[in-house]
This record gives sequence, C-alpha cells and structure tokens, in this order.
Amino acid sequence: MTVLVVGAGPTGLTMALDLARRGVPVRVIDKAPAYFVGSRGKGIQDRTLEVFADLGIRDEIMAAGRHMTSRTYVSGEHTTDRTVTSLIIPQWQVEETLRDKLGEYGVKVELDTELLDLDGTTNHGRIDHDYLVACDGGRSTVRKRLGVPFEGETADGEHLMLLGDAEVSGLDPDLWHMWIGNGFYALCPFRTVPQWQVQIVPPEPLGEQPSLEVFQRLFDEMVGLPGVTLSNPTWLSTYRVNVRMVRDFRVGKVFLAGDAAHVHPPAGGLGMNTGIQDAYNLGWKLAAVINGEAGDALLDTYEAERRPIAEWTLDTSSTGLRKIAEAVQAGTGGLDAAVSPEHKQLGLGYPHSPLSRNLVSWDGPAAGWRAPWQDSLRRQDFTLLTFDDVRVLVRPDGYIGVVGGPDDDLSVATYLMDK
Repeated sequence: MTVLVVGAGPTGLTMALDLARRGVPVRVIDKAPAYFVGSRGKGIQDRTLEVFADLGIRDEIMAAGRHMTSRTYVSGEHTTDRTVTSLIIPQWQVEETLRDKLGEYGVKVELDTELLDLDGTTNHGRIDHDYLVACDGGRSTVRKRLGVPFEGETADGEHLMLLGDAEVSGLDPDLWHMWIGNGFYALCPFRTVPQWQVQIVPPEPLGEQPSLEVFQRLFDEMVGLPGVTLSNPTWLSTYRVNVRMVRDFRVGKVFLAGDAAHVHPPAGGLGMNTGIQDAYNLGWKLAAVINGEAGDALLDTYEAERRPIAEWTLDTSSTGLRKIAEAVQAGTGGLDAAVSPEHKQLGLGYPHSPLSRNLVSWDGPAAGWRAPWQDSLRRQDFTLLTFDDVRVLVRPDGYIGVVGGPDDDLSVATYLMDK
C-alpha cells in the first residue's frame, strides 16, 4: 500500500519520513518548481525537538538553530531583554534537514508536480495510492476538492504584516531586536546564515508591494536608528491573519494535516510545530493499519486526538495576538506579551481519546498524557515500563496508552485490537 503526501513543507516531510522509516511506501509531491527559501516559521518548541529526536534529526536541528535573547525598545528606549524559549531556526533549514533524512530512505520530493484530482491525477500523470495526506497549506487543493469547509475568519485585507529575509548591518547579531511605539518592527538574526528575518507591522496600511526599498524606508521612518542597513534580500512576502480550521480531519482515505486543517495567528510560534505533531500522530497509526497490525478504526483517532489540539492552538494564538496588539498600543511590550510556558507543548495530551485507558490508579501520569521518560523509550515502537505493581504502555509517539496492573493484558496486539 502506498501513501501519497501532497505538500513538502515541514508537515508533509515529517509525515513522509515517519512512514518511510516504518517501511511504508510513500511519495511526496509539491506543485512548487523549487524548494522554499524563506524563514517563515522560525521557532521550534520543546515537544517538537522530542519528535525530531525520534526521527533522528535533533542534533542537526540544534546545530543549525540557536537559543537567544530578544531585546525590546519602546519609543526608541531599550526596556527589556527576554530569553526566547524556542529554538530559532529558519523554516527552510528545517525542511532541508527533513529532506536529507528522508533521502536516506530513498524518497525524494517530486517538485513541479501538482495534484489535479483526488484519484492521484497530476500534471505529470497519475500516481496510484491507497491513502492521501493533504499537507498542502492554508489554500489546500485537496481540502477544496473534498469540499470540506474551512471555518473561521480572515483579517481585513488592508492590514498586512510584511515579512522577509535580508542581511542586516549595524546591529548586534546575537539579539532579536523589536521596536514598538510607531507600529512594530523586528529584526531576528539566524545562526548559520547571514540573513535576518524582518517582521513589520506599519502604523498605517501600505499600498506598496514588499521590496528592499520599502523595508529600509520603513525602518528609517519607524525606528530611525542611523547606521542600520538592510541588503541582499532572499525572500519578501506579506502575511494576513487567518483563524480557520476544518471539522473533518479525515474523509475516507484522505487526511488533512497542518495548515491544510488549521491556520491561526503566528503569536507563540505554534503553527509549524502543530503541523509537525499532526503528522507525528498520524504516521504510526497509518503504518500500523497498512502493516496489518490494526484495523481501520485506529485511523479515526487521528481526528479525535488532533482536533482538540487544533482548537487549543487557534484559541491560544488568537489570545496571544490580542495581548500583543494591546501591549503595542499601550507601548508596554511586544511579542513577549504572548509568551507562555504552555507554548512548549509539553503539557498537551489526549486524555479523552479512545486510545487512553487507565485500568488502575497511581501517582504517576495518566493515560493520554506525554510520557516523561522520553529518553528511555524505544524509538519507533511501543514501550512497556514497569514501576513496582504498575505497568505503563507508551505509544510510538511518546504518549501513554495504558496504565495497568501486573495482571492486565498490556500487549500491543490487545491494545490495537481493542480499538
């Protein structure tokens, strides 16, 4: 059985890698003619680093990323320094690392390949497949073909954030600089490349397309710090806030993941991470069904488990955006207004999932929650741990499946068969 993954961003690449390492035939297509070169999503949360450890790429990601300090200026005055909890790395480097690992399993992204129909018809012919996973972004072709509503709202078209990557001279390259008081202007350096990410919310809507000249002029007007020069842009774009999600994450043998299933404000740096974790939830389940270890009903738990997480993400990021806007308007803060320990995503779980079973009570974590013994787990597989008279079956994605006693049947076969 073959899985067709549509979209080669972080979600699609994680999906393909998790399947490929489990021996599942997979193909990955993307309609873009070349790989994405922008920084876009740039923060990797702690839970995603655990996922990357399981996938065998955490060391590479850590080497390319950095933990850093953000410095906020209000009306030109330095006010606060804050340690950024997420690992800062441009999205294109995350994708490159995932592609390299995927290549070790003999799978290569098929660029310039656009899906034309759900039967697998593309602009280069038809791809036979048994399951299809849509990871093709907020404008998902697959979602539109399915006719699944994308419920929510889109911000006023005039109010756009400008985004881009450019080299910056005249500033400390070890700090993420943020200026507020006359709109919002931020410059974030990266570790292994000369480009910085530029984020701008102008005080008034612009009628111009993003360009280096516009970015430099806005810096001079909004910040007014002499000696700072932007040059050599590699990516220029705009961003409009969308808050939308689907109610159906599965339609037959088609699944929606990442931005194809949910989009939300960037506050808190949750988007790329949530998509990666969507794929990580679905990967082992698809493999178990394809390999004959579980029945089709196991795949229904993908929606049951990930839709509440998507709802949490939309609510958390929307609340964070409101806090940022209020802080900027009041001149009291910037992106730090949305920072919360829960953004690390270590406290998220599936306590109400049909896969979470508590057969005995104990003082440790209950079924459905992240297992705290991540370094002791058998990667890619179930792990059975024993604590005195309590045994804990941990799922392949690192969440507790069953908490039972010494006489309970905690075999993987029974666990999967019961679903």
